[in-house]
Amino acid sequence: MTRLPLANVRFWLPVCLALCSTATAADVTAGAARVSIVPPFPTHMGGFGDRMDTFDGAKDELFARALAFHDGDNAVIIIGSDLMAIDKQLVQRARDAITEKTGVPASHIMISCAHNHSAPSYYQKARKGISELPLEDFLVKQFAAAGIEAYENRVPASAGFEYGEIIGATRNRQQNNEDILDTTVGVLRVEERDSGDVIGLLYNFTGHPVILGSKNLMLSGEFPGWASRTIEQVLGGVALFTQGACGDVTVHRQGDPWSEIQRLGRLIAGEVIKTAEFIRPADDFTVAAASEILTLSPKSIPPADQSKRALAAAEAAYEEAVKSDAPDQLQRQLRQQVDLHSAHMRQAKMIASGELERPDTYEAEVQVMRIGDLVTVAVPGELFVEYALELRARIQQTYDRPMILVGYANHYLGYIVTPRAMQTGGYEAAVSRVGPEAGREMVETAMHLLSSWERRK
Repeated sequence: MTRLPLANVRFWLPVCLALCSTATAADVTAGAARVSIVPPFPTHMGGFGDRMDTFDGAKDELFARALAFHDGDNAVIIIGSDLMAIDKQLVQRARDAITEKTGVPASHIMISCAHNHSAPSYYQKARKGISELPLEDFLVKQFAAAGIEAYENRVPASAGFEYGEIIGATRNRQQNNEDILDTTVGVLRVEERDSGDVIGLLYNFTGHPVILGSKNLMLSGEFPGWASRTIEQVLGGVALFTQGACGDVTVHRQGDPWSEIQRLGRLIAGEVIKTAEFIRPADDFTVAAASEILTLSPKSIPPADQSKRALAAAEAAYEEAVKSDAPDQLQRQLRQQVDLHSAHMRQAKMIASGELERPDTYEAEVQVMRIGDLVTVAVPGELFVEYALELRARIQQTYDRPMILVGYANHYLGYIVTPRAMQTGGYEAAVSRVGPEAGREMVETAMHLLSSWERRK
């Protein structure tokens, strides 16, 4: 049999059988695993352009956590990690290793990152002459070990999902408000059917883990890592964090950074624990997965002379606003325009000189899974939160199912901004790689995959 590479095909469930699975309680099994991903050698940290040194040590352990499900007909494996981002080469290698040992298809395996800025960062280029290959090899081995161990640990299981909520912990940094946010905390509880002991919890929260900043050279799981450890201490099992659509969402910070990651970690853990205790898992849930590869266009960058004129106009408008003591919100919006056109001018010059090469297209995998009633939609980058809010509402309205959006999954394409944000500017729009239509394409692809399932039920 010839195996086609993941990037070249549209994945559906094997012969679409998962769409009409008839699993019974006796068939359903689940398992979990947790594997350290602290490299045993020095390597660089990602997340900040001005952090050039390798890490000095580990303040706390970093992990890859995995949950595996099998309903008698179909299996899915979800891996969450305390990393910032990963690329599709690493994902493909890890998926291949897991498939070889378990038989679970690549399209049924999700590998995601917390977008933790205090972790080794394979997806960025090596610095100070350190090769990327040892880190890639190490992470492939650890991800594969977590997925395989979770699959082999399966026992008869029950599962159920509920939403919690945290208000006041985050803000929309692009719009500078606390209105356009995803305040939900999605919690999937998985337990042993007979004993009721927790096998694992899959939980989802939306907010950038950037508290420790660029001067920190100690590895840490940041607030997601602290939350997972706290949940595991209280409820047992494996607590697997997934990051939401936090492209434009960050967390409120106060006081000492190391104390702050503990405070936020406890806050999230408390909500997860509370929500989990209200869940009454079902014995006869089914699982399914599907994946589609999109071809996306790069962001359009105006020529250098056009960008220069736009930058001059934006700077003049901003300077006039400052002189006239215009409202802070207006000054901030005009400053975002300056940032956008300044970045475009630099990029245009680098493209013209040959210093910056851009691909003609980007590939993006949109992956949808079902675990019981829960729908997970995984995307490869920093999706703006408006898309997640829309997608959740549409899935709830159309299919009466809860949904979590998993960002930073299976690859990394940077910021996936809205057309509005591309016009209003700011850091995210300035450094985005794909065009402003990318998020819309991802949303509609997820809905298409779901509609295909429902038609075949």
